[in-house]
Amino acid sequence: MVEPDKTYIPHPRSLFCGFTLDSNDGPVRSGRQAIQKFYREHDWGDVSRDDSGNPKDSDYIKQIPGTTIVEDEYLQNQLEAHHSHLGWPLPARLPVTPWGAPNATPQVIESGGCATRRMLVQMWSITLRADELAPENRFVSEVERALTCPDDTSRIRALEEVLASWGEVIPMAVIVGSAITATGVLAPDTKLEPTSSSSYSPNQSTFSDLSNFIDTRLQIQGKFERILKYHITGGRPDILLREGLDAWIESVKNTQAWEIIKVTSVIPITDILDSTIQQRIKALYANRSMIFRSPLVGALPQSKFKTEVNALRPIQQIEVGFSDGRIQSLSIRYVGGLVSGPYGCLGDATRLNKFNLARGEFITDIFIWPTDYFIVSFQLVKNTGHVSPIYGATRGITQPPHLLSGNGKALVGLSGGYDATGITQLQAIWHSDLEAINYRRTQTSFIGGPDGDFWNDLKFIGDRHTARISEIIARSAGAGYLAGLQITYTPHIGGYPVRHEAPIHGTEDGQVTTWTLEDGEHITGVRGRHDGTSICELQFMTDRPNRVSPAFGKPDGDFSFSFAAPDNQEGKNMVLQYMLGKSAERVNSIMFVWAELGSSNERIQIGTTSGSGGASDEPVWFQ
Repeated sequence: MVEPDKTYIPHPRSLFCGFTLDSNDGPVRSGRQAIQKFYREHDWGDVSRDDSGNPKDSDYIKQIPGTTIVEDEYLQNQLEAHHSHLGWPLPARLPVTPWGAPNATPQVIESGGCATRRMLVQMWSITLRADELAPENRFVSEVERALTCPDDTSRIRALEEVLASWGEVIPMAVIVGSAITATGVLAPDTKLEPTSSSSYSPNQSTFSDLSNFIDTRLQIQGKFERILKYHITGGRPDILLREGLDAWIESVKNTQAWEIIKVTSVIPITDILDSTIQQRIKALYANRSMIFRSPLVGALPQSKFKTEVNALRPIQQIEVGFSDGRIQSLSIRYVGGLVSGPYGCLGDATRLNKFNLARGEFITDIFIWPTDYFIVSFQLVKNTGHVSPIYGATRGITQPPHLLSGNGKALVGLSGGYDATGITQLQAIWHSDLEAINYRRTQTSFIGGPDGDFWNDLKFIGDRHTARISEIIARSAGAGYLAGLQITYTPHIGGYPVRHEAPIHGTEDGQVTTWTLEDGEHITGVRGRHDGTSICELQFMTDRPNRVSPAFGKPDGDFSFSFAAPDNQEGKNMVLQYMLGKSAERVNSIMFVWAELGSSNERIQIGTTSGSGGASDEPVWFQ
């Protein structure tokens, strides 16, 4: 193996830019260099010479002469897929930052889950230390200027703007070289098989199509139901296609077109600042009520908006303008008279509705139905359990619904985008110090087609803390699909179980099958088949040994699916709490909402997580 020319040894300045952690797209590199200087015993000129300071003998840079490995990573949602595709640690493995906040509900998990396969041609490993890095003077001055704002909320807002420009984290340990990567949604019950050495044969034929080339080299043909991304990092793809893999690898060794292909360690960008500044930032966020944001949902906007949340006052009213086809405008009124908005289609909304919140009430969940171009509909949920109507369209083709949840925390604002006709993108802003006590944290799974009439059983389950699914009635038609579905939910009210029957979703025609769960029994898994437009067959598993429901519907459809209840943050299994979806003379799609196991005898309380620790009658707001 030929050693790389020392002229092209990577300089650590390639790591000197920060990265923002986008809630939709993962790590995004800043265009501004946050690090001014790299302190070592030798300067860069010394390190480049052929002496004891040669990088291959340095403790910060190690040569890995063209070592090729293949890595697979299995993923639960599209945000993890973005991180893995870029070679970054998954979000849960990133360090906690001073401005960090509880994670909002992950994006929808698709049937089969996602996976990334990456072939890495490793050339160098680089490891830095924060105490050897000097920050750019302008970065320092902008942070210091933000800390001189007159109050905590304005200081936090100013620091957010600095971090958005310079980045939130900065890599400290990376692998440099080249990579071929594919990320996609796995077909149900599919795992990636180990690659064979024949995939690297230099005598294989060349390819005219890049995606076909990657499929063949990574040996992933037929494994993905849908490819999310292909990518070649480092080197020239034309050499890869024209001359083959070995020629491409050889070209990478003798070029300056190397890139970071894997990030193994990152730190908060503020860790490169003086310790005094770091302590001021930590104290600011530790002593102040915090806000955090859900993932963005919707299309890229023409114009952006962000409702005023500086005062951290409770929301008193949300005014929604909408038509039968989309959300047209939004505005928020806070206690005390402050109004943010309206945003969107001003003055021309087809209908206006005001969603009012009384003293002690706040919003804990938002359901959103988007398309590729705009927000079609949304629905709001209060901490009291009250569920709003579905604003906007109530039928039609959309992407899968999104449940934005602060996991019991209070909504304090919205941000997003709009154009001349309405709202195109939404993001929820939550207040981490105010929450509904005993809230059951949730995750979601989705399967089915894009069309039909919207339905959501949440408004029918009663007490969300104690409700469980107690009975399922299904109807099977002769045409090979699940014709109808009706769920009975049983919460405890005053210590006694009360049956709540949700409406029938689909049709009342067809053979009826009824399945009743035992007392205290919960659904912990679901499987079945679908044809891309409708659910064909549905079967449930429970937490009782060997207990499964009848197979509702017909065993038709080209695609199978299977979901097991996810674990919560403590590693305990969740259970199926309720469902929402679409139907039109049949059940077209279902979102399964999993929640932490509730209690049959505890009463929901509303309080604050800060202060003395006791629950209060009303939420506490920081003025």
